[in-house]
Amino acid sequence: MIKDRGTKKWVAMMLPEHVAAVKEELLNEKKIKKPELDQEKLNDIDLLIHEGMEYHLFLQFSLFKNGFIETLIGRTVFIDYLKKELRIEDETNVIHYIPFHLLIDVERL
Repeated sequence: MIKDRGTKKWVAMMLPEHVAAVKEELLNEKKIKKPELDQEKLNDIDLLIHEGMEYHLFLQFSLFKNGFIETLIGRTVFIDYLKKELRIEDETNVIHYIPFHLLIDVERL
């Protein structure tokens, strides 16, 4: 059986700039494009956010950041239409300011 160490055997011969470029390229391969939301999905998200705010429900927010989808669990405290952002309080009572354009999905827990 061949024991190949992958890129480990080449690291000694690579410059630090090359190592950084390889790591960045591997990270870029995992990135995805931002999903396009249709009007029906936007209406569903809007309805869930307002319902969650009215009844103090915890929701799971899916956010698109730098090519990856992150999740945040919390409840909507305030909707700022001027700044186009949500204020979401998580389980540890920390307030997160989330711009509207980062939201890709909202689900009930």
